[in-house]
Amino acid sequence: MALTYSLKYKKLNFFQKVILEKEGEVIIDRQSFRLKGKGAQDMGENIFFSEIKELFVKDDYLMFSTFAKDKYVLSNFSNLFDSFIKDFMKVRNDFLAENLFMKMGMLIREYEGSAEIVSTFGKNINKGKSRIQFYEGSIVIIPELRECFVVYLDFLKGHEFDEDEYILKLSLDNGSTVNVSKLGTYFEECKETMESLMGKMYERIINNLYDVLPGFDAATLLKLAYKIKDGKGIQYSSIKKIHEEMPARLMELALQNNSDMEDKIKLLRSIGGDENFYLGFSFQNRDKREMTVRSIFLAAVPEKNVIVLGILSNPPANEKNFHFFKIIMQQGDAQEKLSAKILELNQSMVLFRFDLAPLYKDRRELNKSKYRTAIKRLSFLRLIRKSYLGKVGNCDLSKFKDELEKMFGKSYILQQPPETAVAIDAEAKKTQKSLSRSDLDDELD
Repeated sequence: MALTYSLKYKKLNFFQKVILEKEGEVIIDRQSFRLKGKGAQDMGENIFFSEIKELFVKDDYLMFSTFAKDKYVLSNFSNLFDSFIKDFMKVRNDFLAENLFMKMGMLIREYEGSAEIVSTFGKNINKGKSRIQFYEGSIVIIPELRECFVVYLDFLKGHEFDEDEYILKLSLDNGSTVNVSKLGTYFEECKETMESLMGKMYERIINNLYDVLPGFDAATLLKLAYKIKDGKGIQYSSIKKIHEEMPARLMELALQNNSDMEDKIKLLRSIGGDENFYLGFSFQNRDKREMTVRSIFLAAVPEKNVIVLGILSNPPANEKNFHFFKIIMQQGDAQEKLSAKILELNQSMVLFRFDLAPLYKDRRELNKSKYRTAIKRLSFLRLIRKSYLGKVGNCDLSKFKDELEKMFGKSYILQQPPETAVAIDAEAKKTQKSLSRSDLDDELD
């Protein structure tokens, strides 16, 4: 059922000039809202939530801009602005949570509390009163007056419950922390839900590992499960710390008797080294007799500013290409930025379930797909798409070597003169300031 509020609204162009001003109403639906003037003849203007680029709430008005560079100011709600903004943000956040792949698996529990993000730089972002939704693979936090965000269990470094302050602390792989407080009488129940959620996740992963890696004990497989989660690539040189036989066994599992892939992976490892090579796995039980094993290869060559992504699956899938990405776009040390690039690609593998289409396909091809909103709203996905160099198809090793050199030629780092570097740095800071206003994905990616 649509929600309707009376209001006054203005439409401004890129130069802040008012090009339309009306008194009328706003009609909020599940995926969009309509702004219309008074009178039955005025059909109004329909705006989809996916088209909103930036949004600000101040005093008793709402201002937002669209990707088409139009700006709107909604005001004069009488004494109903508080009710309007709560309804508006609730519908919009539910839309974003669904279309930005925040909901992983089934909904387990939902609680009310207060949320806060502590960034890697120690900056506190108070999200205020929120709904805390626990899914099988994620925790979705939907604030009452701010944009929603998500904590994926695959990128959860650790969690703890502060019994004195009644706070759930979630430490993320990217270095930030999410604090959930004011859970009230549901604190103990929330604690049980969280522990059950993590326990079931590790139990599922370990059971899959038992099937594909017979001979290892439960403690060893638990250490491995903690690292790989469900599709996240881990550093190959670190696997030996789990068990001395583990690297060879995992490589055998990943290659799945594919000699062609084996030769190419050996070549990439020889160039970039095992410290820059990552393996990841995802398991899916189709039925009791058949399991799909997907393996991800991430091979970085920081000296050439390149990272290579390859995927194998058993049974075989259509994707047989190697995809190439720049580690950094303009200048800097590629080795220092490598971990951030690995995180971007890992997030894509987990969120999109190894579907590589949103990473490189033309935006026009994705306009009618489920990725339409994601390629506009997810900052890490935008960075990946901008850094995409191209792909190398199914070819012999000799041809692959030639194509590899071509990709290295495309990925060189520009050496700007000092004045250009300063201009780029200023533009980067300006962009970061703009992005920080919308903290849906920038603080957690």
